[in-house]
Amino acid sequence: MRNKASMWNRKVTANENAIFRIARLASVTLIMATGPVVTSSLVTLPAFGQASSSSDAVGRVTDSTGATVPGATVHLTNNATGADRSATTNDGGDWSIPNLPPANYRLRVEKEGFKSSTIPSLDVEIGKTANGSVTLSVGERTETVEVSTLPAQLQTTEATVGQVIDQKQITDLPLNGRNVLQLATLAPGVSPPQTGQTGSPGRFGTRSLFITVDGGRGSSTNYVLDGTYIRSVRFNNMSIQPNVDTIQEFNLLRNSFSTEYGQGQAVVSMVTKSGSNQIHGSAYEFARNSVFDARNYFSNTGAKPDFTRHQYGGTVGFPIIKDRLFVFGGYEGLRTNRSTPQFGNFPTPAQLGTPDPSNTLAQVTNPTIPVPNIDPNISGGNNYVNYQTTTDNYDQYTIRADQSLSQRNQLFERYVDFNSNQFLPSVQGGINNTLIGRNAVLGHTFLVTPNIVNEARVGYNMYFNFENGVGYQPGTNFAALEGLKFVTGLTDPTQYGRANVTIQGFTNTFDNITNQGGNENIISVGDSLSLVKGKHTLKFGFQYQNRRVVLLADNNGNGAFTFGPCTAATSTSNGACDPALKINPATGLLYTALENYRRGYCTASCNGNYGTTRGHYRDNTYGAFISDVWQLGHGLTVNAGLRWEYNSPFVEQNGLEGTLDPTLGKIKYSKVPAFIPQAFLPYVVTDSTYSPGILQPRRKGFGPRLGVAYEAHPGTVFRVGGGIFFDNTNTNELQFTRYAAPLYYQQSLSNIFVQNAFPDPTLGSAGLPAPFSINPNNSMPYTYEWTASVQQDLGHGLIFELAYTASATRKLWKRYDQNMDSLFPGYTSSGGSNTTNVGVRPFPQFQHGVLTSRNAATANFNGLSVKAEKRVKNGFYFLSSYQWSKNLDNNSGEVEANDTSYATDFGFDYSYARFDVPHRAVMSGGYELPFGRGHAMLQKGVGNVLAGGWSIQPAVQLRSGYPFSVSRSGATFGTYTPGRVNLAPGRTIASAVRRNPSPNNWFDPSAFVDPGPTLQGNVTRNVLRGPGTAQVDFSAIKSFRIFERINTQFRAEAYNIINHPIFAQPQANISTTSTVGKISATSGDNRSIQLAVKVMF
Repeated sequence: MRNKASMWNRKVTANENAIFRIARLASVTLIMATGPVVTSSLVTLPAFGQASSSSDAVGRVTDSTGATVPGATVHLTNNATGADRSATTNDGGDWSIPNLPPANYRLRVEKEGFKSSTIPSLDVEIGKTANGSVTLSVGERTETVEVSTLPAQLQTTEATVGQVIDQKQITDLPLNGRNVLQLATLAPGVSPPQTGQTGSPGRFGTRSLFITVDGGRGSSTNYVLDGTYIRSVRFNNMSIQPNVDTIQEFNLLRNSFSTEYGQGQAVVSMVTKSGSNQIHGSAYEFARNSVFDARNYFSNTGAKPDFTRHQYGGTVGFPIIKDRLFVFGGYEGLRTNRSTPQFGNFPTPAQLGTPDPSNTLAQVTNPTIPVPNIDPNISGGNNYVNYQTTTDNYDQYTIRADQSLSQRNQLFERYVDFNSNQFLPSVQGGINNTLIGRNAVLGHTFLVTPNIVNEARVGYNMYFNFENGVGYQPGTNFAALEGLKFVTGLTDPTQYGRANVTIQGFTNTFDNITNQGGNENIISVGDSLSLVKGKHTLKFGFQYQNRRVVLLADNNGNGAFTFGPCTAATSTSNGACDPALKINPATGLLYTALENYRRGYCTASCNGNYGTTRGHYRDNTYGAFISDVWQLGHGLTVNAGLRWEYNSPFVEQNGLEGTLDPTLGKIKYSKVPAFIPQAFLPYVVTDSTYSPGILQPRRKGFGPRLGVAYEAHPGTVFRVGGGIFFDNTNTNELQFTRYAAPLYYQQSLSNIFVQNAFPDPTLGSAGLPAPFSINPNNSMPYTYEWTASVQQDLGHGLIFELAYTASATRKLWKRYDQNMDSLFPGYTSSGGSNTTNVGVRPFPQFQHGVLTSRNAATANFNGLSVKAEKRVKNGFYFLSSYQWSKNLDNNSGEVEANDTSYATDFGFDYSYARFDVPHRAVMSGGYELPFGRGHAMLQKGVGNVLAGGWSIQPAVQLRSGYPFSVSRSGATFGTYTPGRVNLAPGRTIASAVRRNPSPNNWFDPSAFVDPGPTLQGNVTRNVLRGPGTAQVDFSAIKSFRIFERINTQFRAEAYNIINHPIFAQPQANISTTSTVGKISATSGDNRSIQLAVKVMF
């Protein structure tokens, strides 16, 4: 059963939903077609919250003797739309045209006494400065010389280290899943998520849409589409996945980039395609089927699971008014089905029997327990199978309009609508995951004068992500029917659902998820002004965002009960297996798990969550920047700038947020909520001066940036740069001020009978449920970045780059258990003396697990990369790179509490980052085979038909393995604290590394020993390294033309064509002796093949 849930209980039928989408798209189209006339007077107002989606072009005009030519007129004309911009060379012969839309341009230079010079095709790429230097010959101005050899496209005016992926690469290279972020992995310094590329879809959908760049966390990369952020404020991932066929250019900024960009230490910037004076577009379908896929390495028997994947769509761009108004639109749909049988073991109706009349939980639960339907003797002990299909579907619409209002006014609007639904089955049913993303931008460019350009934008980004398990049953209050008290599902209709019941020896009845997710709405505006004055190109602007987020999360909101057997040696805390109660008088034997279930005695684990986590948050972000590109002459250019950023504290609109004050040992609120349970009141305080949003305002976010580029001689450029870059606040942390005791907590059952659950909490010997804690002095993380690089033009379009990139990041957010057992003063972080005060917690009134978020993590990165890039010429291009790097930190993610070994010594955990990759080599490219019409061989006849039009595109990635930690179970000194191990006597870390590791024996676990439940080990995190990766993707494309302007392609794409298994990390818990050191899963697909047909016109 599949339930689509909404946080606001919206009920929309399929037909109504389709009508709504059509109406919405029709209205957007109408607005885009007519809006320029209405809104042109509005968008000249300043706007805030954007990054630049434009580019610059510069050049130097010289004569045949090498002398500079001042006063020459330079024209740049967009080859697609006819839009024209002009400039005049200064006294040094230099010219600059800022704020150009990325496109292909025609460059023309004129000067009295010289022949005019024309470059017919000059690519202006996003985030890069195009070089349009020309040499004029003496002659009549009416004569024209066409330049056939472009000047070297070296970065002669900036120190930015990055990578632009052009249209040819975007269109032709094999992209598994057509995920646009895979383009970033073609560049050095990038690590993708440590998950399979096309395996079963993960929960929270596009939460996997992130990358780590040059040592930064995945949450430290910002994502920009047409100058508007498409970044979730909950997870800092990319909130929508743009259709690859709608993307004009893709740019990754790794280090020392412009002050226009903020909220991240790296940036992915993309620009959508626009209409032109010619009708153009595409139609396509990409299909996969398990018939063509290789079997998983660890599944070498039985039938392969059925799998089908269809990704289809189209684009079209056309003029409405020639040279004035253009429209571009696109659609893409995805339909994925993966059938996998789900096995379980459930009690038979005879085993369930008749529950005790007072056991209302069993009376309500029994009818929902699946009835066994297979013979357990032939299915590995399972007696039930449920055939369900994993689905991953989406529909995405993109529409864009560009209008030239006049020679001085340019306007564009763009809207993306993304609707996704996933169903992740389990034997009990499964989980529904709904994701909706919408992004819109309105941009205006105004030429005040030929040397002054103003660029304004207004943007909107919405990200709705919601999931619910099949235990969610809207409209029925099961908690009331089951006789439960105080649980969330009793009073909150959005959390109505069934209890999670487990009878030991059998499969549990339902997933513990009812409803959780978030809804983000961000309005942003921004404005920038560019001024060319002599040798200076100045740009300054400001940015603003209003962010509103609704968050909801609940597990066990309807109770979770585990029924186990009574044993002779044990009794339970609730009395169910006390000596007088553990013997069944009918049999004279100890009660079994099934018998305890029937009589309603919860024995093993009985708990439920109280309260609600629904929170309504809001904040504002501000940014301002100024930059100056100063061309000093003699090939020397200096970039200097300053950026200021400020994020106001996220405020819960009802004041329902608090945090543990460690100096008082109490939970502090600005006002005490009315429904605080009685037992918590002695440990709650109010402070009217307490800052709303808990965090104190921090307004000193100044980040200077400096870069120097020196063109030693034509073809050689040396560059150095550096600066301070601020990160974003992760609202996933701030929700825990709401998602914690006493507003929301898990309460254990203390009464015997299930129907009496749950009581009001009491202090008891274990303490009250733990609150959450955020340090009010937390501020935005920041990164020092610096780089030195050299670029060399080797001729024939080949450019070589050697780059050193480094960063030092401070005040990163991290989690840890602030209430872990205290340590004796003799403790040392080397692990020599670390005996704990067993059971002595800093805050004994609370249980272990005071999850604390603090600006206490640090990271340091150093990398050296070499890159060779050849742009397309004669159908051949490639991009190859290798990077050596070292990445160290003491916490690799703000949500990873188990990275912290000691609450009093974060330095102990300083080691390799979880995503450290010492060696990584990447090669991608394309080659048109020299056969067929227009090539050297087989130009006619059958040879042309069969062999002509073929091209091949390989993409190869080789990397070292990620590091991992060795652990053990049974540590008792903290809830979220990892159990570290000790080195065995006489052993070293190096001795644990196998000379010839295999999946069945990756490392030697005998090098480590368990220090005991109350001691922390002396081996820090991430000391061993997992398997590396060798992956080769490949595409072969056959192109042919039925009509002159219609190009049809048949494509065959193979991912991991060499079928090299991409292994996951080994099991590294030494307490699990049977599997420690073994690898039992893969983190990526084995060979898979995709076939496609694509028509371009």
